[in-house]
Amino acid sequence: MKTSITKGLWMLTVLLLIVSSLDLRAAQERQDKQPSQTEGSLKFYPHSYDHRPELPSPSILEDGTEIVVALTKNNKFVLIPVTVKKGDSLGYRDSDWAKIGILKVDGEDFPTLAQTGLHSEIELDHTRRITGRSIAEITESGRPEGSSGQGFMSQEEDIISVLKGDNRLVRKLGLTHPQLAKTLFHVWNMIRWINAKSERVGRTISDVAYFLYNGKQVRLLHAGGRGWQDSIFNDEILGMYQIEFSLELSEAEKTWRRSRKFSRGVFPRRFSNISQYRISLQE
Repeated sequence: MKTSITKGLWMLTVLLLIVSSLDLRAAQERQDKQPSQTEGSLKFYPHSYDHRPELPSPSILEDGTEIVVALTKNNKFVLIPVTVKKGDSLGYRDSDWAKIGILKVDGEDFPTLAQTGLHSEIELDHTRRITGRSIAEITESGRPEGSSGQGFMSQEEDIISVLKGDNRLVRKLGLTHPQLAKTLFHVWNMIRWINAKSERVGRTISDVAYFLYNGKQVRLLHAGGRGWQDSIFNDEILGMYQIEFSLELSEAEKTWRRSRKFSRGVFPRRFSNISQYRISLQE
């Protein structure tokens, strides 16, 4: 469901806030191509290795294939292709799939976003429609009891204020929206690959203990969905999955969290719960 994508996004945002934006930015800059490796020279999941392949995770192979390294619960290493590109249909609304531009940036409504990866607040202030739909319609659909019971924003917000807040947070992290999205797409593509191969080998996502990402061990806790939900932007993108993941913090990160009085499920005052699926960072 669309709520699943929203939940995955805010969980990813909290994750990045805790572990520092520098990890992601530096890793994206150092994703050098592996000159001696191509997709054809490696074996992907469900094939396993007794020892970790000598590849960074994530990494880009010579032919452009993006991969991550994971460890199964049997203590075997596996390679999973997670290349961010438009792939095949997942089976939902096949006749419409060719029109879906999930990687496309809406340059018509947001030219600065398309050029720089970040919104211009001046453009946002003058935005009256997004993907042909009015701001009022999108806001009504996104509030609680609109297109989702929980909603994607509070009753006091509108879509423009949400976009501004998200944009300020991404800028504060030293990232761009495409950089942030690429990490989530890697997770999503890994889930898709494992699920597709599981039908053949009788395994599920639970076979993977964790995957490696920028030196962190990230555990997938849940990945599943029931049906789908249309995007509030009426752009023919369908949300259909709930993704939950976690990682172990370093001692330095644990100290940082304690200094700001984080606890499980409870956020300090500078964080505000908007809904079950979203929090907001207060300036």
